[in-house]
Amino acid sequence: MKIRIGTQRLLCRASSHALMFLLCVFASAPAFGADPAITSGNIRIHYHRPDGNYSGWTVYAFDNTTEDTGNYGGGPVEVTGTDSFGAYFDVGVTTGAQEVGIIIHNPTASGGDQKDTPNNLFVDPATQGIEYWAYSGIAKLYTAAPSLTNPTALPPGYVRVHYHRTDGNYGGWTIYAFYDTTEYTGDYNSGLVPVTNTDAYGVYFDVAVVPNAQNLGLIIHNPSASDGDQKDPGTNEFVDPTTEGFEYWGYTGIGKLYKSQPSLTNPSAQLPGYARIHYYRPDGNYANWTVYAFNDTAEYTGDFNDGLTGVTSHDSYGAYFDISLIPNAQNLGFIIHNISTGVKDPGPDMHLNVATNTQAWAISGNAMVFTSTPTPTQILDSLLNVEQAYWLDRQRVAIQPQFAQSGDTFAISTSLTGGLSVTPTGITGGTNIPLTVSGALTADELLRYPQLSGYTVLQLPANTQLSTLQTALEGQLAFSAIGSNGALQYATGIQFAGVLDDLYYYPGKLGVVFHHWDDTGWHDWPDDEDCAMKLKLWAPTAQSVSLQIFDHESDTSPSAIVAMHEHNGVWVAKGEPGWKDKYYLYSVKVWVSADGAVDTNVTSDPYSIDIALNGTKSRFTDLDSRETKPAGWDEDTSPPLRSLSDMSIYELHVRDFSVDDLTVPLAHRGMYDAFEDHGSDGMKHLRSLAASGLKAIHILPSFHFASVNEDKSTWIIPTGLAAYPPDGQQQQAAVTTSQTNPAYNWGYDPVHYMTPEGSYAINPDNRVREYRGMVDGLHKAGLRVVQDVVFNHTNASGEGPNSNLDEVVPNYYQRLDANGNLETGSCCPDTASEHLMMEKLIIDTLVLNARDYKIDGFRFDILSFMFTYNIQHIQQALQALTPEKDGVDGSKIYLYGEGFNFADTANNQIGPNASQINLYGFGVGTFNDRIRDGIHGGSPFTDERVQGFATGLFTDPSDYTNSNPPLSGQQSQLLQYSDWIDVGLTGNLRDYSFIDSAGATVTGAQVNYNGQPTGYTKSPIEAVNYASVHDNQDLFDKVQLKSSYNDNIATRARRQVMGMSLVTLGEGIPFFQAGDDLLRSKDMDQNSYNSGDWFNKIDWSGKTANWGIGLPIASQNQAQWPIMTPLLSNSAYTPLPVNIAYSEAAFSELLNIRYSSELFRMSTFSEVQQNLIFLNTGPSQTPGLIVMKLDANGGNYGMYKHIVVIFNATNASVTFTNSRLQGLALHLHPVQRSSSDPETRLSTFNSKEGTATVPALTTAVFVGESE
Repeated sequence: MKIRIGTQRLLCRASSHALMFLLCVFASAPAFGADPAITSGNIRIHYHRPDGNYSGWTVYAFDNTTEDTGNYGGGPVEVTGTDSFGAYFDVGVTTGAQEVGIIIHNPTASGGDQKDTPNNLFVDPATQGIEYWAYSGIAKLYTAAPSLTNPTALPPGYVRVHYHRTDGNYGGWTIYAFYDTTEYTGDYNSGLVPVTNTDAYGVYFDVAVVPNAQNLGLIIHNPSASDGDQKDPGTNEFVDPTTEGFEYWGYTGIGKLYKSQPSLTNPSAQLPGYARIHYYRPDGNYANWTVYAFNDTAEYTGDFNDGLTGVTSHDSYGAYFDISLIPNAQNLGFIIHNISTGVKDPGPDMHLNVATNTQAWAISGNAMVFTSTPTPTQILDSLLNVEQAYWLDRQRVAIQPQFAQSGDTFAISTSLTGGLSVTPTGITGGTNIPLTVSGALTADELLRYPQLSGYTVLQLPANTQLSTLQTALEGQLAFSAIGSNGALQYATGIQFAGVLDDLYYYPGKLGVVFHHWDDTGWHDWPDDEDCAMKLKLWAPTAQSVSLQIFDHESDTSPSAIVAMHEHNGVWVAKGEPGWKDKYYLYSVKVWVSADGAVDTNVTSDPYSIDIALNGTKSRFTDLDSRETKPAGWDEDTSPPLRSLSDMSIYELHVRDFSVDDLTVPLAHRGMYDAFEDHGSDGMKHLRSLAASGLKAIHILPSFHFASVNEDKSTWIIPTGLAAYPPDGQQQQAAVTTSQTNPAYNWGYDPVHYMTPEGSYAINPDNRVREYRGMVDGLHKAGLRVVQDVVFNHTNASGEGPNSNLDEVVPNYYQRLDANGNLETGSCCPDTASEHLMMEKLIIDTLVLNARDYKIDGFRFDILSFMFTYNIQHIQQALQALTPEKDGVDGSKIYLYGEGFNFADTANNQIGPNASQINLYGFGVGTFNDRIRDGIHGGSPFTDERVQGFATGLFTDPSDYTNSNPPLSGQQSQLLQYSDWIDVGLTGNLRDYSFIDSAGATVTGAQVNYNGQPTGYTKSPIEAVNYASVHDNQDLFDKVQLKSSYNDNIATRARRQVMGMSLVTLGEGIPFFQAGDDLLRSKDMDQNSYNSGDWFNKIDWSGKTANWGIGLPIASQNQAQWPIMTPLLSNSAYTPLPVNIAYSEAAFSELLNIRYSSELFRMSTFSEVQQNLIFLNTGPSQTPGLIVMKLDANGGNYGMYKHIVVIFNATNASVTFTNSRLQGLALHLHPVQRSSSDPETRLSTFNSKEGTATVPALTTAVFVGESE
């Protein structure tokens, strides 16, 4: 037989005697002690056999291996050497190997080939390392040596999952692990964790986990089952080893992994240390319903939408969930919600005192937590908590057709006091309004309510008095159907937004309205009085409203209470001159269906224009008063804008801008006032960008939001973090601790839309003046100001804190699903812009900010959660603003947002949503994810290492790329990315015609982007082209993650500039994240919304890029730490000042080039189609090269008649020749002829040959002045 020891081969005579074998091996093996180093490209498998006999034992490797895989019996890896554990095998693996299959077997065994164990084993060197230990009979390759005296003991770094099947058949059963595991996760049906061993309970699986694992996902399944893959019990399971421990028990058919062994004779018995939540649904459908637990639970709490507790099992009541508790638990919080739809049932958080009760019963739609099984009456009454009927207008109600059977009688029941009760014969305790079947929805109704298609419409009596409707809407509402036999057939609650819009829509001013001499429309109603101010609150379902006046923001009791009177749903109070700068709250007496009671809500004003600290009260502030204006505010004007196509945008967070700028006064850092410090490094940088052509600064949310306490004394800001290593975990741990009292958040959790955020104000009492000072400072720097607005959701809903909309008009402003449950597709309580008064709140906010804060543009968070008709109405309101009347030019206000099509508004299911496709022709921009993905590769939903055009796909593939598709696949993908970029460079025009990478003439819409059209715009201004934004990693971090390890930092900086050049020099609106030009890093944090100043700060001095400051926050990034650590620990990847200066200068040059010719800023499809062509196209194109030719064709676009832009993303200089370039008198753009980059200056053009030569990783712009 042939034995390999290290790199030597020793021929020994085959022997069945272990001693002879070992003597043979020991002759050449190193002495016991330290094993020889594992050579590069290998992993080591240690193997122990209790009998000491290793004769004939080999390893067959497959998948990501360089060993011979063609012959299972004849090409195995033989014993490499021996050590104190036993024998070991060194196995060759591919570069970047992730899935290496291992079979330890003896092909020469007397009884035929013998495997130890029968299961194939898999390791993932990318996450688990390169050294493993196996013990005979145990089907696991451990990353640390198991005990030789107790080999079945669970080693560190593993979770053990015991599993019992009543049939005793464990053949084919495996575990697929995901999230906080180091097991291979790339293939659900391969690389699985097989049965490790057996015990008295059944079998067990040992699953490798990452350090500090918190969210380990586990699926017990049999991929080889005769009827296809079989999951037991069918749901994904999650455990949190940090809080629950490292050993779990599962029982077939029960959807819970317990911390202790369940009884084999009564497996459904509730175990100590668990709470059981019983759940009843009238429809009996429990698919996808889960529990998110919080407070005193040991379940994973890091992600509301993942790591949840699925249905454990079922009983006679319905389903139940077993929730793991911490020791001495008292308050268990839980939310029952549907993981598929995002719907909460019933919506509010629920709580159980587990110190006294460890079982609770919940009824769908009912917020009450029962501690004993509910009675049939209680279950019946809960039917009204489901709101399936729609009251459309004053005459019509819509209901699902199956509940409107012929022969039944129908009614609306109402009670001002909430006394309705469901009985077997109907609804009692209120008054009824009869209904008759009237057919189907009209065409106009279906335009507004497409989701109600097929519903049956019922009619109210024609003689129903308006007062009857008004009284009904102030109380509890229910719909019922009674059969001809007198029995209740159906009962449900009622959604009433439609009838409120019909009866109570109000177009006038709301909130605090000061009376000025030039006011028009002051008198809304005949009994209006002349007074200094008045307050108006839209609250049509309120039974009464009063106004509470407070002299000081800290007062706990009002100094005065003023009754308000109602005018058709609007409650009004006359104001006094002495109230100015005082505070107020509304006391609203209103029916709240979630509480099943008439509540008195004391709340702030949804139309607050100023507030007390943290919005605890609203403030009487006159925006026209001198105290609210910085010096010169009335004279402030926005920098001019020739056309919306001239826009370019730089996205900036208020704290990021100055919190680390030592040239800003300490008190101003992180504040609005920093934008008035004209001599700071940050303001100098912004003015320099403006001088180069940049047009606007996009400010992340700056209205009042909930996530940061405006009382700065509460903030925890970690210090001393610079002392830790570049790949340390200490920094993120300190920042995570500070998140309980943070100074930082992006702010996408709105509370008061019309009020500036106070945490950015040095003095929150002066928030209005300081905010205006920021705007004024940016305007003086030559930059327009864009405000990021978040109208798609609110921070809270229902009766919770910060829920001023629902506390004034419950169930109106928030979007509800077909059962009346709150929609949360945005992440948080969705708003309902389809309702007229929610749309009015949006429009009023935008007009106020445009007029009174001189905002020049608005970026809409999740724009697609609104509708195209909302956009039309917004445009009409803003375009009506004129310099003469309002001091601003509404026609130059640019609107854009996220038009991604998803969740409850997707595909027009509840109306024509404001998506990328639907906004064609509106002149509103949407973020172009097509060019984004083409530039850096992959998407937010793929592996972060996937390469793209600018990051080296095919032209400089990384080890990760080379371990996946072959080069031919890389080239094909690169050419597809080039098509996406080409379309993006046109402004993502839908109908632009060009030759694609296959050589076909296609339109932008015909280019496939993951099943969607790539081109979707009518004009270039509808495309916001970007490669970096606050979401996900920024551009430089993507470059770091995706680039080949061989790329030095200078090469990586050039890739950054390549990405920025594709955005800057295309048609459409270029958009950048602040600091892109400075190689800004967040240390690869993929979601830095609450990662603190440490990870988000910007160094405007150009000395550092914020790279190498520690691993990013574990809760968002821990699964990627194994990828990130080698990058952060390698100092060669740290940007130097010279690299930052290169990128900064290159970006300035690109902006100057963009604004040197209007050919880069064309406004219409016809211009682009006529004047822009691509030259390097078709299947034979040079991969990694885009050539864009712009021609004036007689148009007046400035001094240049011809422009050729060559984007060379390859690692080599490229010489490109094309007949269309012959004879053109082109030369390198003057900006680039004097470029600070010597490589760019080497770009040349030969007119006679039509040949351009461009260095590696360079974008060259050639221009010609003659026709």
